Amino acid sequence: MSHKHYSLFNPESNYDFVGRRHVYYALTGVGILASIIALSTLGFNKGIDFKGGTKQIVAFDPAAKVDRVGLQNTVEGILTSALGASKEHIGDVEVQEFDTGTGGGAGKKHFAVVTELTSLLNKAKRDGIEKNLKAQFGDKIDVEWAAEGEDRVFVTLTEPKKITETYASLSKIFADAGFPKTKAGSDLEVQLDVNMFRSLQMLEAESGKGDVKPDVAKAAQGKIAAEEAKLRAQKEADLADKSDSRFTVVIEEFKAKLEDGIRAKYGKGFIQVESSTAVSPSVAGEMMSQGLVAILYAILGIVLYIILRFDVRYAPGALVATVHDVILVIGAFSVAQVKFSMPVIAAVLTVAGYSVTDTIVVFDRIREMQEKHPDVKVETLVNSAINQTMSRTVLTSLTTFLTSASIFLFGGGLIRDFAFAMCIGVIVGTFSSIFVASPIFLWLHHRFEDRKVRLPDHAPSTAA
Repeated sequence: MSHKHYSLFNPESNYDFVGRRHVYYALTGVGILASIIALSTLGFNKGIDFKGGTKQIVAFDPAAKVDRVGLQNTVEGILTSALGASKEHIGDVEVQEFDTGTGGGAGKKHFAVVTELTSLLNKAKRDGIEKNLKAQFGDKIDVEWAAEGEDRVFVTLTEPKKITETYASLSKIFADAGFPKTKAGSDLEVQLDVNMFRSLQMLEAESGKGDVKPDVAKAAQGKIAAEEAKLRAQKEADLADKSDSRFTVVIEEFKAKLEDGIRAKYGKGFIQVESSTAVSPSVAGEMMSQGLVAILYAILGIVLYIILRFDVRYAPGALVATVHDVILVIGAFSVAQVKFSMPVIAAVLTVAGYSVTDTIVVFDRIREMQEKHPDVKVETLVNSAINQTMSRTVLTSLTTFLTSASIFLFGGGLIRDFAFAMCIGVIVGTFSSIFVASPIFLWLHHRFEDRKVRLPDHAPSTAA
């Protein structure tokens, strides 16, 4: 009984792919040149990972009448009011709705609020606060602001002063500057807080031993609360007569103003800001550099693998194809001005791996056919290898593209940007595997063979 095998492309077909390789070289050159021009003129539309900013996770009651657009307008109004600036000066504000699953976030409606701002302290306000600090404690004090994106200032006095009195003075200076919600602490208080934390931790560990019944657990909690109150009273007594010269002031205005503004708008429907993450511009720039270096290392690793598995004449084709794919994907992000973030770096690395997999399939078939048919012209072997693997390449690429396109169309947030990179990557990766890598191998093969012929000690060889 005979079986018929069906495929999208006839493996016995003989399309002349390498015969038009000069056209493919031109298309590749145009694509790379266009991407480089876009990157140099438009640049990247950097996300919070690479530009800096804050990400707040806010929770609402499921019945709250809140949507993404309305919350975005509310946040923009809060920030413009807090800074006394126009909407253009606060940077981009993005709000994304998402589901946290069935864990601790069940029964809540969550939004991610992403802003370019990391602080409500501009240079003018910092200069004013520093001026008031020196007016209060003397010009010789040292005022050091923490790294950008962190509302924290370190004040070192010329001589130790009473801690409680200094607290009051520091709080008043920052409150007069428009930042009433601050926390001030000295090095001594930090040490006392560490001691309190360790004591409570040990007490909780002792109370949690054995089979804890409800009445026992309640008694343990009361014991821990009583001990905490005792430690806090002891801390206040220790600080009453103590002096220190080094103080740290933490400003919590950004999260506080956002929380107060949202609550004023939505009332009881708003629950709380569950988390707040800030990335400073300098750290963001470093993260982007590391991401691009990771792409470079991945490309070098791929080239080394090709050299070890095949032959040195195969590696340049795989290298050009991979670089071609990476540059075109990054260029597409520049042209479309889609957010370029850390998940996109992961997508680019995935595209590089996907592309080289297709290239290896074609190279494997070329090498296999060279061993079976050493007397056949290499152009014929390369064409035949591409024709035989065409059905597998197109079907695999089409499946991946349809999956990525579905995520792009119906997904949201960062996963949508990842899917966008995959859609572009699948298209250019398939093109490069067929029309770039193999023709470059063929060109190098001829160069190697011509060089062997020109060598003085050349002897006839039966190798293909």
